[in-house]
Amino acid sequence: PRRDVAGQVWEKAVSQHGYQVNYGSTMQLWVTYATCLWAILFAAPHAWWALGIPAGFPGGEASHRLMMSTWRYFFDVLVVLLSAWTVLIAVTLLRPPHQVARRWISHTAAWIGAGMLLLRGIAGMIVDGRSDPIWWPTFTVGGILLVSVAWLARVPKKTAAASSV
Repeated sequence: PRRDVAGQVWEKAVSQHGYQVNYGSTMQLWVTYATCLWAILFAAPHAWWALGIPAGFPGGEASHRLMMSTWRYFFDVLVVLLSAWTVLIAVTLLRPPHQVARRWISHTAAWIGAGMLLLRGIAGMIVDGRSDPIWWPTFTVGGILLVSVAWLARVPKKTAAASSV
């Protein structure tokens, strides 16, 4: 994709002073796309569960009827909103730093979300093991994707060659 003039000027200025520029790399682009896809797929069952459709609910239709109360409805709506926020975070961190005011908020949110997803995924792996082949891997993959988004979006650091000059 073609970069705007301000982005080109910023990248040239940053690279002249010995910083490594990584924004908009192919890797960052694909990790962002994968994270957005993961968030949409993660939100989908919560959306239909909130709408009263029991398909895919752990424990089947009887469990869905038992669990579907006001708090569960709001929980599913919250998960859908957090998934949408994850998409916004990933897309925001794809942009160069000079184009995003208060970028640290999205960056911090990505690290916090990654930590929470990884914690839930690892806890599920320990507790459920092979009895849950869907949810703990889903949380773990989401955590790994968000770690990757946050890692690739970090502020450029001086390269070794520029530090010695």
